[in-house]
Amino acid sequence: SLGLISIHPLSVHRAVLHHYLVRQVLDQTLFYPEGGGQPSDVGSLEVRKTKAEVVDVKKAGDIILHRVKPNPFKAGQRVRGKIDWARRSSLMRHHTGTHILLGAARRVLGDHIWQHGVQKGVERTRLDISHFKRIEPKELREIEHLANEVVMENRPVNTEWMDRNQAERKYGFDLYQGGIVPGKKIRVVEAKDWNTQACAGTHCSRTGEIGFI
Repeated sequence: SLGLISIHPLSVHRAVLHHYLVRQVLDQTLFYPEGGGQPSDVGSLEVRKTKAEVVDVKKAGDIILHRVKPNPFKAGQRVRGKIDWARRSSLMRHHTGTHILLGAARRVLGDHIWQHGVQKGVERTRLDISHFKRIEPKELREIEHLANEVVMENRPVNTEWMDRNQAERKYGFDLYQGGIVPGKKIRVVEAKDWNTQACAGTHCSRTGEIGFI
């Protein structure tokens, strides 16, 4: 696949705040919780020679719950968390790819196109869009061609926390292709001059990292 090498943190030392049966709450975490159609990160938590597998991460309100197996840790311990980078990288590429694909679909089929659903995966990802008729093979090829042009152009993918009203004035309600997000401040992901959405998911820093679609 095309792309540039990016440096991302793979591990961090954190303190265990609470212990809930098979779930742990840390004071800070690198683990992405399941949400927005994207599966959670997996990886491990370690204390010296004691290691436990993180098999699932979920968000409950403002709390991130790490499901570990087994669960030998106690509140107050300082643990080292490490994510499965191969899995995270694949999910980042697939998630960013859906943004690029949606932008291509809107340019080929029209501005009425709206994201109707999405399911990201490690091996493959599905994007559902609303349209008034079946997509013709010629249109599908054009969408694919446009999307891969953007990949090869290696455009920057920028993320920014913005005041909701300011973001809506700048980008319009197309921001919410992935659904309305809560809060007075929203995280805006922009593939330069191509697609902009309010999104809390993990993304590549440039389109070239996605690889061919």
